[in-house]
Amino acid sequence: MENIQCIFCNISSGQIVIEENGYTGRKCPNCGLIYISPRPTFPEILNLYDHDQAHISAESHISGGFVKRLYGKHNLRIIKKFIKHGSMLEIGAGGGYFLDEAKKEGFDVYGIEFNGIQADFIRVKLGIPCEESPLDVSLFDGKKFDIIYHCDVISHFYDPISEFQKINDMLKQNGIVIFETGNFGDVKEEYYRFVAKFQYPDHLFFFSENNLKELLKLTGFEFVEIYRYSLLPQLMINKMLKKVINVVKFKAKTKKIDKDSRVLSYNIYNSNIRRFSFKQSIKNAYNYFFYLIRYKIGYVMPKKGRLQTVIVIARKGK
Repeated sequence: MENIQCIFCNISSGQIVIEENGYTGRKCPNCGLIYISPRPTFPEILNLYDHDQAHISAESHISGGFVKRLYGKHNLRIIKKFIKHGSMLEIGAGGGYFLDEAKKEGFDVYGIEFNGIQADFIRVKLGIPCEESPLDVSLFDGKKFDIIYHCDVISHFYDPISEFQKINDMLKQNGIVIFETGNFGDVKEEYYRFVAKFQYPDHLFFFSENNLKELLKLTGFEFVEIYRYSLLPQLMINKMLKKVINVVKFKAKTKKIDKDSRVLSYNIYNSNIRRFSFKQSIKNAYNYFFYLIRYKIGYVMPKKGRLQTVIVIARKGK
């Protein structure tokens, strides 16, 4: 464990705004950056992913193809407003579904993923080149990219300034970086109660919009555009639904079921297939509903001081 200061202002903060899993999130009084201090060392962070001990497991990433593709298609539509084709690298590729959708759109795609299970899935099942190494200009034989993309990854960067400098070095001239992240640094603390988990220590930093623009400026990027989506409707509805589901599950467990074993065993194989298919359909409908809430309703909802996700586009400076 090591103590750190704000990476932008180089000052320590005594203002603790998040406490989770024995870790403290401190908010810089000058710029609003939220950072873990003390925090795990870099080898300890890598160990989380190498041994699949992060908050979201490899199985969850790989089994969540429907929603990952849905969100990925949304972000691809934004990317194509700026670059319609070319080479693309995704950092923290997860199950690789965004890259697979980008490949269908004609992009030449590559991935970086620390988790070996997910990286194997991307290489073997999706046929996409994927490295398990930290970001470095030597990866993929020193290839330069038109686009470097990451979603909900910037909060995991151990040294965001260094990582964005590497991203800049790996881009072609006029290449773009596009990324999605929450801007918790701008959020009023009264809204934190809607966040089920901050996922400490997977997440090391939470940024404000000004933090993100400063990060881009420091690392040689020209800010282009930002898209904002309120997360509050999604989180409020999700919290309410989970309460209902928990009540239903509790009642279901307390019921005594007394059925003839011959009835239970009748055509059980086909019955399991039907139940799985129905369950998957319900899950997909649930995810599509929240996709609409997140990116459609969230786009027009009030956002100032509230929980939101932002998609940032910046171009490599000359």
